[in-house]
Order: sequence, then structure tokens, then C-alpha cells
Amino acid sequence: MAAIWNAKSALQILQQCQPIIDFKSALDYLLAKLNTYQLLSLYQQLFPLEWEKSQSELYSEDENHSPKELEFISLVNEHLFPIDDIILEGAYEERLYQIPVSPKGIDWQDHEEGIDALRSGWQILLPLSQSGRWWLESVAGDEGESWYECTFGYRLKDISHPEQTNFKLLKTLARRVAPPISDLPTALALLDLKTGNIWLDQSVCCESYWNHNFESKPWTIEDIKFLASEWKKASQLLDKACELIDWIESEPNTNFSHLLALWNLTLHLK
Repeated sequence: MAAIWNAKSALQILQQCQPIIDFKSALDYLLAKLNTYQLLSLYQQLFPLEWEKSQSELYSEDENHSPKELEFISLVNEHLFPIDDIILEGAYEERLYQIPVSPKGIDWQDHEEGIDALRSGWQILLPLSQSGRWWLESVAGDEGESWYECTFGYRLKDISHPEQTNFKLLKTLARRVAPPISDLPTALALLDLKTGNIWLDQSVCCESYWNHNFESKPWTIEDIKFLASEWKKASQLLDKACELIDWIESEPNTNFSHLLALWNLTLHLK
């Protein structure tokens, strides 16, 4: 039985007991308690030093997260993987029964601004990606082609279609050249949401985002370690792609021509 040191702790323990009037209230109560015990147990396992030093209240005065639980969630965001600010703020009023895995990739198609949300270094790569080429030719139609030619000086018909390119060969050739050119396959995979990384391959429209309608994982030690590992890989991929985009934008015409040379080489080596 838990030791009751003072009146305050006694009241906190009593507040954990709630009248059960029907099946739903019983289920809600049990799920909330399970969530609490999961988070507190994970806190002790993952951040033992912070747990020992913490002075935050262990129990909540209502059905929401306790200060100790919120402290743990903040530590996860700070040290393991990102939890968006809006979700962190919402956790004060609504329990996080699952780990939110919000999209962190280059999800330009479902963005309100479309391609205008992309930096010019990403825009110039669109004809080389499957989704970008499809958008320029099918969604935007003639306007897409004329926009690209007016903006970057290249006609789409002069750039080989991604369907004609051996992407596996492109990756092999890219490994033989110096960065940032070697990171072209990474950038294209980001545009197509095909990196194989849970943080980078989600496509979520704005409405779905506000409703938290995206990937989630249970609060288990295995899933937390998996997401932390995947976020580390995702960060590395994003950093490499960013270096490539910075390099392209430093001298767009010259540097994109180098990328096209690598791109066209895959056709000659088929």
C-alpha cells in the first residue's frame, strides 16, 4: 500500500478513485489509468536521472495528464523525436493515448500553397521526381510546363521522364560522385515520399493535420526506440537534401546541369 505522507498526498490518492456508473465510464477510467502507468513507467526507464530529480506532481486533479506525465512527454520531444507544439499544448487538455508521428517530410502536394511552398531548389527538381513530373504534366497541364520553362529555362520534353530512368542505377552512380550531387536520389525520394522512413513518407492535408489524422504508435519502449532511431535517420536525410538544395540555389543553371548529366547517364548505361 502506498505510503501517505501528508494530507495533500492523501487527497491526491483519493482523487484517483472515481464513481463508475456505466460500462463506458469504466472503460474510460481504465484506459486513462493504463495510459498514466505506461507514461510514468517509461519516464523511469528512459530518463532515470530526470525522474529522480523531478519535483512535479505524480497525480492529476482531473482526467488529464499529470504534471509528471507532461514532463515526460516534453523530455521525449526534447531528446528523442519531435512532438509538434500544437500537440504538446493540446496534451494539457486531452490525453495522448498514442505517440503522434506527425509528417516531417517534403509533403508539397497537400500543402495549401502547393509548389509555392517549395524553395526554388526543390522546384527545379520536380521533373526528375515521379510525383513532380505527374503534377507538372497532368495537374497543371500546359500551365505547368510553361511555368517550368519560364522559371528555369528548361523544357520538360528535354528532360528524361522518371519512368525512363533506372532509379537503382541512379543511386549506384550517385555513390560514386561527391556530395552534394550524390544526394540527388535522397532528394527525389523525399519529393516522392518514398524514403521508407515513417517520419518522411506521410502525406497529410491541412484539415487532417488539425484533426491529428496521421500515423501513431503505442506508448511502448520498443516503439519509442524505433521512432527515435527513425527520426535520427530522417534528420540525416533532411540535412543531406538541404545541402543539395542550398548548392543548387547558389548557381541554379550551372549546378542543375550537373545533376542532369548524372540523370541522363542512367539512360546511356541501360
